[in-house]
Amino acid sequence: MPDLSAIAGIVLAGGKSSRMGQNKALLTFKGQPLISHMMDILYQTGLKDVFVSGMFTGYPCIPDEMSAQGPVQGISSVLNNKPEYQGYLFVPVDMPLLTARALRILLEQEQGGYFIDAPLPAYLVPPFIPCRSTSVQGFLDAQGIYPVALPADLEDTMKNTNTPQEWQEALAVS
Repeated sequence: MPDLSAIAGIVLAGGKSSRMGQNKALLTFKGQPLISHMMDILYQTGLKDVFVSGMFTGYPCIPDEMSAQGPVQGISSVLNNKPEYQGYLFVPVDMPLLTARALRILLEQEQGGYFIDAPLPAYLVPPFIPCRSTSVQGFLDAQGIYPVALPADLEDTMKNTNTPQEWQEALAVS
């Protein structure tokens, strides 16, 4: 396990939320904004420094250099503006069932990692290779980061909530 004080946790929350019809980061989950819930999950992994990629009043934010351009732009903005860390654990804002246990599995990957069939969450470690890909998977491939197996009992924790129906399903499970 790496030195967690040298790893930054990042909630990717700079998207448009167009399929949801409202800002996903501000949806209420377990009595708090989803953005706060996702930050809490990062803190539960043992990380000390947790930021939000995007702009939200009252949160420690790293603004996207070009807003609403997708998660790769958010990742690049973080890497450009916070180069002092030895690793970065990125989580999407719209994965409310994610667990600290799943994230710890990624943190155990010395060269970085993500789960098979799910490019986010992802753990990245320097050095970083410039990449023009706009897909998270393409970006991870360019960095030479390989997928790891997700334990079967954690598969249900990897669901994104992009639509009102998916959101209701996540609320029903929680």
